[in-house]
Amino acid sequence: MTIAEEITLTERQRYWLEQVQACEASGKTIAEYAKAQGLDAKAMYAGKKALVRKGVLPRTRAVRLQRARVVSTSLGGEWRIELPNGVLVAFAGPVDASALSLVLNTAAAVE
Repeated sequence: MTIAEEITLTERQRYWLEQVQACEASGKTIAEYAKAQGLDAKAMYAGKKALVRKGVLPRTRAVRLQRARVVSTSLGGEWRIELPNGVLVAFAGPVDASALSLVLNTAAAVE
């Protein structure tokens, strides 16, 4: 049984769940999908938001830029980055962009 099946949905919520899932499967944005299907994009966004609040769909968060300041510089490949929330990230050696992004986004979410 899926989460959507465990949570009681209205007929309208089931409709928007099907539309959102079809949109995701199409690889299109909600705006593109809604236009192609003759749907109101605002209504689709509202339907998706209600499903997220209800716990049927996962929360998605847009990638945000984080203000950071370089604490110290070094020629030895060592890095120290302090985020606005006070978290200090330090590492040495090579790192790929996706790993660095994951670490910084996780550290930025710390409250």
